Amino acid sequence: MNYRGRRDQARSARVEALAPGRVRVTAGDLDVELTCADLGHGLFRLTADDGRTWRVRADRDGSVRHVTVEGVGQARLEAEGKGRRRRREAPEGALSSLMPGTVVKVLVAEGDTVAKGDDLVVVEAMKMEIKLSAPRDGVVRSVAAREGQGCDAGQTLVELAEPGAE
Repeated sequence: MNYRGRRDQARSARVEALAPGRVRVTAGDLDVELTCADLGHGLFRLTADDGRTWRVRADRDGSVRHVTVEGVGQARLEAEGKGRRRRREAPEGALSSLMPGTVVKVLVAEGDTVAKGDDLVVVEAMKMEIKLSAPRDGVVRSVAAREGQGCDAGQTLVELAEPGAE
């Protein structure tokens, strides 16, 4: 991602999802892993391993995010790639949102066995409900989707493993 920092200078930052609720933020000399708790309505609590916490507000305007970290400052974030590029980089078995929206239903849990065509997650986007269905038989490896949570195009919401692989 690119962001504009102090004096409107363009800077580069990387936010990488490590596991549900864990992220790594790399920006300049900063490289830190954080626990991220979704407080709802665009509010998040980031907690470092040393106990420091930050309250963050993220507002979406198309592909641009406006992020405010209380006591630190504000940034305007722009994603580098488009949804198609991000989908190709997704792990095998990953099911991703087709467009930005809000997760309205999560119908599976980690470890569930699913059949081809089973609905896994429902995303609301542009006043439409979009169902993500299993493309094949499998076992749910992980579920990153949470009801009420916003999602981006190409964001992995569920990962499937081959039956018997887990």
